[in-house]
Amino acid sequence: MASASSLLYEEQLLCSICLDAFNEPVTTPCGHNYCKSCITGYWVSSNQIQCPLCKRKFRKRPQLQVNTEFRDMVEQFNNMKVRGEDDIPAKPGEVPCDICFEPKRKAQKTCLVCLASYCQTHLEPHQRVTTLKKHQLIDPVSNLEDRVCKKHDKMFEFFYYAEQVCICSMCLKDNHATHGTVPLEHAFRERKAQVGSVTSELKNMENIKSRNIKEIKSFLERNKRRSEKEIADIAEVFTALLVSLQRSQAKLIEVIQEKQKAARKEAEDHLTKLEQEVAELRRKRSEMEQLLQIDDHFHLLQSCPSLSVPAHTVVSDALTQATQPIDLTDISQQSFVEKVKKTGAQVEKMLSNKIEWLIHEVRLADGCEAAERPVKEVWTPPEDKLMMIQQCNAVDVTLDTYSANSRLLVSADGKQLRFHKGLPFALFGRRFQHQAFVLGKEGFSSGRFYYEVQVSGSKGWLLGVVKESLNREILHYPTPGDGGWTLGGFCDQIQEMCFVTSDCSARLFMRQTPQKVGVFVDYEKGEVSFYDMDDRSVIHSHKRCAFIETPTVFKALLYSMAGTSLSGRQKLYPIFGIIDDDPDNMLEITPVTLVT
Repeated sequence: MASASSLLYEEQLLCSICLDAFNEPVTTPCGHNYCKSCITGYWVSSNQIQCPLCKRKFRKRPQLQVNTEFRDMVEQFNNMKVRGEDDIPAKPGEVPCDICFEPKRKAQKTCLVCLASYCQTHLEPHQRVTTLKKHQLIDPVSNLEDRVCKKHDKMFEFFYYAEQVCICSMCLKDNHATHGTVPLEHAFRERKAQVGSVTSELKNMENIKSRNIKEIKSFLERNKRRSEKEIADIAEVFTALLVSLQRSQAKLIEVIQEKQKAARKEAEDHLTKLEQEVAELRRKRSEMEQLLQIDDHFHLLQSCPSLSVPAHTVVSDALTQATQPIDLTDISQQSFVEKVKKTGAQVEKMLSNKIEWLIHEVRLADGCEAAERPVKEVWTPPEDKLMMIQQCNAVDVTLDTYSANSRLLVSADGKQLRFHKGLPFALFGRRFQHQAFVLGKEGFSSGRFYYEVQVSGSKGWLLGVVKESLNREILHYPTPGDGGWTLGGFCDQIQEMCFVTSDCSARLFMRQTPQKVGVFVDYEKGEVSFYDMDDRSVIHSHKRCAFIETPTVFKALLYSMAGTSLSGRQKLYPIFGIIDDDPDNMLEITPVTLVT
């Protein structure tokens, strides 16, 4: 290991500008040494004539002369250093000198003509003898036998393109005289250029992929921040919902407590009055008992002239004047509990359906950047969506007998509809006068609802929804302009089943006649869809339906003057119709069953 003094001495023999051994060392007027080219280049680049170490400035550029003594000292030191390195034995993995005896020293060069490796000592003839100076020297290699032709025992000098192999001069003369061969140096330069081109392409690809990685990481980071914000916003929404429920709970409890407090006060006032009446009755009874103790007939008759009437009459008057009893069931808590339980169950079911649908939509939604970039629409199997609709939006629909045309017969449970001629015309209810239609009992002004109807028992039928304001004296099938969105199925002249939509947008011919039809309505999106329950496919969908109306200014003014509110959200009622005048025709509202 080199001593500290030798290291310090070696550092002193290095130029402070290029940090390498001095080459043509010169000395500045301030006494510092530099390579001549280094100090000259420094003065040219900096435009200042000064010493780089001590920063001493000179009025003009000094005339520099090579310090010959210092140069000889540097050369002598370098020779001593090389000789010192030459004495180092070759370590495992290093190329040893082929001339040295054991222990072999580390080789400094390999001669491609002599096919041998030499240490610094044995390399000296190649640096001194004129003929040996012409030999080609390279950095030491250990696999010289791989560079020699096994057939001719000569070094490879040419490259054969056809077989992509190296050959010697004898191989070129023997077999490859007319083939595409070039000197190794030429092939080396060409191959190096190819490698450089491939390296450049790989570098470009690496840069592109690095940019992609950076963009993806940036996207993931943005998406993470956005997701965290969305989750926080969702948590805030649910917290607000919980706070609203708690506020409603507190308000309901307050109302119940006020009602119970009023009932309790009423009972207590009644109790006080009754106690006063009981005390008065006891006083009168005591007076009567005292009179009963009197034996003086004259005194008894004079003291109680009012008792000359019959005794039962006195008792009857006293009972008549008494306070009437109150109904104690008014202050029962059980009635409020049952109402709260019923309403809470309805709210829970509605909220659960909404949340389940929201979760389903989020699960089927594409990608994190749907709002920032166009997303290719992904086909979703109808069964998955329909199953979610059946599970979350099914409602119980019952036929409204009072709205049925006089030719229709509604079953007692309100689930079946038949065509029946000759029924007397009823004068009550808002019936359809000219068309064989009937509405459902319940209307919907928000959210989603779904129901299923068995249509296999009718050769002509009509299903859908209509607005509450629909004119029931229409002479045709309800259209969107009338406030109706329907689908009708009937047999044509050749007895083939075809389907017509209320908006006349399509006349549909299907491969098979549906036996059961599902009707799904999304009030907020303005959509009405009809499903064939046999193959669970969509028969037709009405889009952008005008469920919500914008009232005219005049109408809104009239309602405002009347002091009533005007809402544009009309109720939608399911509509059912039998088109063919066949007494065997029947429609039946069936329970919604999930496919497992």
